[in-house]
Amino acid sequence: MQNRRAPSSDITPEREDTGLFKKGVVQFDIELVPHKARSSRGDLVIKGFFQNDTQVDVIFAGRRAMETAPLELYLERLFSNVVRVALRNQTQTNIDSIRFPVHVEGTWRPHFLRDMSGWEARSYQFLVAQWSFTDEAGNLVEFGELPRDK
Repeated sequence: MQNRRAPSSDITPEREDTGLFKKGVVQFDIELVPHKARSSRGDLVIKGFFQNDTQVDVIFAGRRAMETAPLELYLERLFSNVVRVALRNQTQTNIDSIRFPVHVEGTWRPHFLRDMSGWEARSYQFLVAQWSFTDEAGNLVEFGELPRDK
């Protein structure tokens, strides 16, 4: 299959945003859990929940993936603290119960996965443009940037 992507040196912030945020930007609150991974492109993917228990993959893509260190550090600390308490109390903890509230602005995109029988199941991913949360000192911190209007 032919790779139709432009070289990364040719990708401007405007071009990146045009490719990522095609359907406009929405905002809401989401709870992230300390279950994360990096895609082959270096995008950060974190498991999240919204509207009680609706699970979604939250993606910090492109240049925004480079701004996620404070969020990743906070999630790692939160996970370590919960594990430490669980070990002390000799209990088990479900990682999905460790949630950190974050306000996000971004867009939805469909994601298709083929199941064992060959059928494609559609789910959604949320691409984050801008995010904010309350840090350990009680200050609201904000990262990322909203896409520029065309």
